[in-house]
Amino acid sequence: MIALLALSSLLFSCGLGESDPSPADPTGRRYVSTEVGGRPIPGGGPLVLSFPARERLAATAGCNRLTGTVDLSGGTIRAGALASTPMSCPPRLDGADDWMRTLFDGRPRWTLDGDVLTLTTGAATVTLTERADRR
Repeated sequence: MIALLALSSLLFSCGLGESDPSPADPTGRRYVSTEVGGRPIPGGGPLVLSFPARERLAATAGCNRLTGTVDLSGGTIRAGALASTPMSCPPRLDGADDWMRTLFDGRPRWTLDGDVLTLTTGAATVTLTERADRR
């Protein structure tokens, strides 16, 4: 009986007797869109989305870069006020920044399955694949 209790304790402490209680975490990862359902990204994108640190978001869809705070709890992206670089976008890209703001204002649901991140609002579904960070 004592040996059985010791073995159970050892298995639990090694993590073999428990499931992973935390959802996938995109922090420190970078994603590039591979598919957009709904209104397409002006200029064709792609949407590049990264989570450089806990509660931080950075995104670009071909022109300016948006950065700011983010809350990912509950499977929803709730972006705070997003700062933007002040570049003027060429005509084919001039709606890309508004497209991103609309996406984040819609508080998309997010799911992460391996290296595929999916964002879903009532108007759009964006599928992104993890890519190595190039700085």
